[in-house]
Amino acid sequence: MSSLFYGLEIAKTGLKVSQQGINLTGHNISNANTVGYTRQRIIQNSIEPSSGLSRISNTEKSTIGGGVAITMIDQIRSDYLDRKFRNENATLGNHNKRAEELDYIETVIDELSDTGISKSMADFFNSVSEFSGDAVNDEIRTNVQQNALKMLESFHHYYNELTDLQNTYNENMNATVIQINELITSIATYNEQIFGYELSGEQANDLRDKRNLKLDELSGLININYNVDSDGRLIVSCEGTELINHTTTTLLETSADATTGFYNIYYESTTTDFNYTDGKLMAYKNLRDGSTSDDIGIPYILDNLNTLARSIAREFNDIHSTGYTKPDDSTLSQTGINFFDVPAGGYGDITAGNLALSTEVLDSVRNIAASSVVVDDLQSGNNEIALELAKLSSRKDLADVGNFEEFINSIVVEIGIESAKTQTLSNSQTAIVDNLSQRKESISGVSLDEEMVQMMTYQHAYAAASRVLTALDEALDVLINRTGTVGR
Repeated sequence: MSSLFYGLEIAKTGLKVSQQGINLTGHNISNANTVGYTRQRIIQNSIEPSSGLSRISNTEKSTIGGGVAITMIDQIRSDYLDRKFRNENATLGNHNKRAEELDYIETVIDELSDTGISKSMADFFNSVSEFSGDAVNDEIRTNVQQNALKMLESFHHYYNELTDLQNTYNENMNATVIQINELITSIATYNEQIFGYELSGEQANDLRDKRNLKLDELSGLININYNVDSDGRLIVSCEGTELINHTTTTLLETSADATTGFYNIYYESTTTDFNYTDGKLMAYKNLRDGSTSDDIGIPYILDNLNTLARSIAREFNDIHSTGYTKPDDSTLSQTGINFFDVPAGGYGDITAGNLALSTEVLDSVRNIAASSVVVDDLQSGNNEIALELAKLSSRKDLADVGNFEEFINSIVVEIGIESAKTQTLSNSQTAIVDNLSQRKESISGVSLDEEMVQMMTYQHAYAAASRVLTALDEALDVLINRTGTVGR
């Protein structure tokens, strides 16, 4: 009789595992469209024969096992693909953001528009050329003055747009640091929840999915490395410094520089710089601070525009200040007057944002010098200075810039090349990450067809285990109610 009851226990384990399998399959199907969900599978093992645990074993060789038991509910994931994805995701975050912003910078510095520096500079030098042919006409002088102001507006527009962008990148860095801290805190909280839940021996699979999503998100902002120690505690680091050690966190903080107002990033409660080399945060930093041709950022573009502005002011003033102005009833012909304003600190203090006409030229168009000799009642002067000013537009030997138009065009081309290069890198990196995502999905994602097969498998197993119970019930009925009643 004991062996029949033993069979009931075996059938019961089959029913239990099959029921759990049906429930788990339903859980997978329900989460087929849940972002970050990893499909789960039952890991089951056979139960050893009970006699194997006895000090005195059964001498019979017909001992069988005790059925089936669930060892764990496992997630179907590839640790290699997870790590590879997160490494590549940091580079994708960097390239994508940089490509997006450089494309926008190209629209800001639009030299094909009527408001571009090239167009306004061409209009200005055209009016100077016209002025060199008729230096007496005050209307033409006014045209020179107004076209100069139009050119200055273009410089100021570019400068203001670019400095606004630089400040935006600075604020975005601060916002990204806040986001990083939120993710660090969230991952540490999940670590605590997972560790506490799994003390019971169960797998916290759904909590692990949520933590993995946070790790994926963090990897797009900065480059990270992570590992799990022998006690199952997750450790996340960046450039060798731990940000998360199980439930212990090292957060980041920002501090505005007293001079520039730009944020520096430190490890919390220290003055130690936060080290990172990739991710969206790196893209913002390079755009905000990049000052070389190998690392083009706003400072590099502004430095070139400032160089052009200083060159125009210096070259124009060097010639203009040697000429003589047109007198009027109250003012004699003067020399030594600058066309562009020179700050107290000299030409080095001129930027694309503060380039301005001198007070004298703003006050009166007669103060625009055209003659190389004094102009008075006896001498009407000449146009030699005006001719030299007009020649500046075609000269290719100007200090620092070579040629005005070619210099601004070279800036635009350089930005365009960098933008195209970064876009290519972004597209290539997107393809890599998409491929990794698809490979991850092929392993971890829920296939409805596969789950239906699993459902049918567990359904048949459940029906078979139920049939075993029925057979055992019938056998017990014969044994208890009908044995020994034959012939009565």
